[in-house]
Amino acid sequence: MRWIDIILPEPTIHQELDTHLAAAARLAAQIPPLQEESGLDSLKVIEIMEQAGQELFQGLVALDPGTFSPSRGASSGDTPVLGQPEHDDLIGYHIVANPHWVGLPWAWLHNGVGFLFEKHPICSSSHSSTLPAGDLHRPWMQRLTRAQFLVGETGGSTLKETLSQLRPENAGRPEILFVPGHSDRERRKLIYREAELIEAALEHGCRGETLINLDLPIEPVTPSDLIKKGFQYQAIHFAGPTSKPARASDTFGEFWMDRLIEETTLPEAQELEDAIGLEGEVLGVDPVTSLLDDIVDRYENADPVLDLVSVSAAGSTGNSSGGATNTHRPSRSWLLDDGPVQPEHLERNGALPPLIFSNSYQAMPALGNRFVQAGASTFIGPVTPLFSRPARRFAGHCYAALGQGWCAGAAVWKAAQVSRQELGNEHPAWLSYGIQGYGQLSLQYL
Repeated sequence: MRWIDIILPEPTIHQELDTHLAAAARLAAQIPPLQEESGLDSLKVIEIMEQAGQELFQGLVALDPGTFSPSRGASSGDTPVLGQPEHDDLIGYHIVANPHWVGLPWAWLHNGVGFLFEKHPICSSSHSSTLPAGDLHRPWMQRLTRAQFLVGETGGSTLKETLSQLRPENAGRPEILFVPGHSDRERRKLIYREAELIEAALEHGCRGETLINLDLPIEPVTPSDLIKKGFQYQAIHFAGPTSKPARASDTFGEFWMDRLIEETTLPEAQELEDAIGLEGEVLGVDPVTSLLDDIVDRYENADPVLDLVSVSAAGSTGNSSGGATNTHRPSRSWLLDDGPVQPEHLERNGALPPLIFSNSYQAMPALGNRFVQAGASTFIGPVTPLFSRPARRFAGHCYAALGQGWCAGAAVWKAAQVSRQELGNEHPAWLSYGIQGYGQLSLQYL
């Protein structure tokens, strides 16, 4: 498929563009409060998405009237031919923007007649879709570059004919680490249904070959596990609540706090019991418990975290209090049963694989750019809140396309089209996801 770069100037350079993007940001920030009032799948959600998309479109056209011209040339970030016309004939738009604007919901681009996403994959990042010349530091980049020159035994260059040449002989199959997020017991069941959908989607791979395995750990994944073992995987799929943010105080979440308290205080408590024969608790609040209470309180009751789009809106107008903002709390980190994990923690330990799919509450605006800045090549996640069923089905459809060799940008587009067919044009699920980074990343190159 062809990728077309649309390069935006730095903020404050083009005032009319900034005005439209700020308007789109304010509209996007209205959606979570509206969903809380009218329902996650309210028809009003699509209406606001359409209005925000028109602001985005008008801003880009104001910058360059020929932005979406069919004659516009492609970048060199094109993907190798798969031999699947539905994929190979696609033309995708890659928005290159300052981190200030990169988190906007670019999939909502609307030309006044329809969403561009109906026909075109859309990706955003702070860099071009072109791979960095002379600095292919990721192995997948080297394989993608090499794939463009491979020829099969029959002289063809489709994925089916060249797949065996992409990886060394006897090389192990790459793996996705499935990380269940912290949630209550009922949501935990739904999270594992998501794992089943993904595993089933990946089984029907390219040429009958599964391109990547899903590793679902039996024991809960802890922050230390993730930091120590993350580099062993080529992708991470995080699954958490998508309709509301996870909270450390959810019923099932008492586990990690209780265990930390127990492990920290056990020697002293045991000595006390041995000395005076006590059983049960000593009245009062110990310092460790008090400290943990403070940590959880700060985590849950910190100042509301604004969506990146809301931050962009305030920053572009120079008024931090102006405009509608989202006072919900998008996940500022991955909340596991043993505590939170920040993208920056994984960056410091070199544990970030190329592909991150975070199927959690408003993951794209809250975490997308942070994961990419921390070293991930591609990040996929929800832009707006949505129910768990359409969220896990979207993930399944996305991995089904990835398993066929589709690039990540096209796979997100394909999942959106299938969701649209299943739920209808007016259901917001098909417009609820976004992708940042390199849209041409594919499983066969991992």
